[in-house]
Amino acid sequence: MRLSKELKYNIIFGLLLILIGQTWEYSNDLIFNQGRTTWFKPGSVILFFTYNIAYFTVYILNYLIFAPRFLKPNKIVQYLFSFVIMTLCFAVVRFLLEEVLILELFNFHNYNLERQNIVAIYLTDSALYALRPCLFSSLMFLFFRFAENKSRMHQLELQHQEAQMAMLKSQISPHFLFNTLNSFYSELYETQTETADDILKLSKLLRYVTYDSKDNFMPLAKEVNFIQDYLYFYKRRYEDEFYVDLSIKGNVSTQKVPSLMLIHFVENLCKHGIINDSKHPASIKINVEDQFLEIQTTNEVNASENYMDKGIGSHNIKKRLELLFDKNYTLNTENENNMYFAYLKIPL
Repeated sequence: MRLSKELKYNIIFGLLLILIGQTWEYSNDLIFNQGRTTWFKPGSVILFFTYNIAYFTVYILNYLIFAPRFLKPNKIVQYLFSFVIMTLCFAVVRFLLEEVLILELFNFHNYNLERQNIVAIYLTDSALYALRPCLFSSLMFLFFRFAENKSRMHQLELQHQEAQMAMLKSQISPHFLFNTLNSFYSELYETQTETADDILKLSKLLRYVTYDSKDNFMPLAKEVNFIQDYLYFYKRRYEDEFYVDLSIKGNVSTQKVPSLMLIHFVENLCKHGIINDSKHPASIKINVEDQFLEIQTTNEVNASENYMDKGIGSHNIKKRLELLFDKNYTLNTENENNMYFAYLKIPL
């Protein structure tokens, strides 16, 4: 959908470039007057089309390949090198069309020079000619990315506000709740230490959901601690019949990850999977690398649950991932042989 919309506007923009810019520049070469009759110069018309074929070849090449990869502040050198490649491409396309195909079909070529100089002339001219499609396609690319990012940030802000509103609606005097929990903790601290510690842990978990995780991104260490506390209460509930293995590999520190994103995997596993079967223990694997983070969950499917509807592959999770990372993430889910697998990879 996005590419089709951009293609439409690029076609319109390209036609305007031909009608307004290039046609005006080469109008004297394209036509001539004989008496009261105006004629098109066949050779000039042919060269006009060969020029524009090379022009839009470079335009498309830059718009679809080089600009998305290298038109970034930290890759300016690579983008300048790609301009050299596009200049060569412009020269090769024109040379093949004008000095091979047109020469073979119509027995004329563009430059009235000695043949040994023709390659150098094409390379020299193309350095200037290729600058235009590179410039125009880069401007169009930046315009659409600016509009896209602005829309994405607006949608992300709206979604975050909706989530906050839903959270506030579900709260029943949170200050009263935290004060009550603190009161219970104080009363039980000396006589029932383990219960008091559980109350404190529960208070921390609720406070994180209610207040701390309001930002779109949170430190990875806090998210991991939240997951560990979440699993702790499930373990207390199931006691010796809780079979969920959590393994964390890599350096868990201040790296920023989407707030309350990883917990969806864990929550999905605990709520809709089987976590009390010693023969098929569930597993949660978190792998932290320098540039990315992976989380993978595996569990036996609870036959009474519609897992595909309630799983992590829900529309809301995908929408949030797209708003945050565009296409720069991997999300896979699979339900096979009564086992459910989920995998997410996001950049750090």
